[in-house]
Amino acid sequence: MVEGVLQVNPKIKFNKKGTAASEMWAPDTILFWLFYGIVLGFAAVFFVLIVSKSGSDQAAINGNLESLNLMQRFFISPSCFVYNKDGIVLNRVIDIDKFNEARLNSCYSINEKLYPAFKITLNSQTTNFYSTIKTKNWNDNREFEEKKAPKNMLLYSQNELHNGEIIIETQNIR
Repeated sequence: MVEGVLQVNPKIKFNKKGTAASEMWAPDTILFWLFYGIVLGFAAVFFVLIVSKSGSDQAAINGNLESLNLMQRFFISPSCFVYNKDGIVLNRVIDIDKFNEARLNSCYSINEKLYPAFKITLNSQTTNFYSTIKTKNWNDNREFEEKKAPKNMLLYSQNELHNGEIIIETQNIR
């Protein structure tokens, strides 16, 4: 092999201008690339639409934010139904012994005309427990205005945790 001499692959054919034939676009591949670009564009638009829909659902704000905020105290505050023993508070674990109307009305002491009324149903098949309690301003002669879907909760009863569900109905929504 001689230094300074460029060896060329004999399989590559050059045209008159000295460029390889593989560098030129063949007229029959233009349609392929055109359709490829269109399909790729539709796929990108579809992907963006799907991602934007799922992203906006994550940031949804509930319509009745005041009632939702008031309901949170039932699951978080130790002065309501949450299990609390020796300074240990387990959020979203309801103590069955605390679940009564007297405790509800002391926990939710509000101006009866300004704030919504709640009816709470707690149900557990493992402990055979079913109870419904209402706030003082609940009107039995009217239907509920909003009913939340049943929510799975843990219930503390007889020194054990059990599965249960809670249903909250609301009246006097503004």
